[in-house]
Amino acid sequence: MRKITLASVQYGLSDLQSKEQFWDGLASKIREAAEKGANLVVFPEYVTAHLLSLEPTMTNEEACVYLDSCTERYVRFFQHCSQEWQVLILGGTHVCKEEKGFVNKAFLFFPDGRMETQNKIHLTPEEQVRWPLTAGDELSVFETAWGLVAILTCYDIEFPELARAAAERGAELILCPSYTDNASGYSRVRFCAQARAIENQLFVVVSGLVGALAEGRPQVDQGYCQAGLFTPCDSPFAQDGVERVGKLNEDMVVMAEIDFAKLCENRRGGAVAPFYDRRPNLYKQQSGKMAVEKTRR
Repeated sequence: MRKITLASVQYGLSDLQSKEQFWDGLASKIREAAEKGANLVVFPEYVTAHLLSLEPTMTNEEACVYLDSCTERYVRFFQHCSQEWQVLILGGTHVCKEEKGFVNKAFLFFPDGRMETQNKIHLTPEEQVRWPLTAGDELSVFETAWGLVAILTCYDIEFPELARAAAERGAELILCPSYTDNASGYSRVRFCAQARAIENQLFVVVSGLVGALAEGRPQVDQGYCQAGLFTPCDSPFAQDGVERVGKLNEDMVVMAEIDFAKLCENRRGGAVAPFYDRRPNLYKQQSGKMAVEKTRR
């Protein structure tokens, strides 16, 4: 299968009355996507942080402990939904405890019960200092029925070296669950996602939180996003590299088709071939010259 239907979720933050309302809301999004023919459903970064709105205001450390206590139910819920609806689900990201500390972890759930994970590798200053979280130190590329997939969470997409490493290992699709709370943060993620698609001649999917809670919270209380699927800006794709985007800041599921045959066509016969025409030895040589010059100073 080299053509799939994607559902990227613009998840609306709203005032919850119960935990069941939260889980039922996620199930409703998955059901909507599956009934529209989705093979892949992508939820945003920090999606489970919405549960914090049900509790008294917490410190970041308390929030980490609380979210970690939800891990078993989180995993059980998405595994059940993936199997019930026979769709691959990126369950956004979830804060949980590992040996070295709390991490911001993305979970990928397969209909056959398989589960893969990817820790966020580049942490924002807030995640490093205020939470604090522990950064991941390994990039994984996952095998699916239609090809290889990598997960770059939010800030990770702003580092071209990471996406290039994924592409060199065969990834043709990058999933980018994100959480940004203003236009500048979203723009960084959006434009870098499009740059990564152009540089590596692959697909990038962005998902994010939108809306706002009535009561402000120190962790997650408002979101800003326009989820979508982005491609190279070259034949046979749209000139602006935008396959599909949602309505800005609207709670919705954005549907799009991913045709890997078109990606092969682009890589074989596009007007330019930035993934293949790169000159890594030259770049390394130039970086070495810069290092020597700095040492001399």
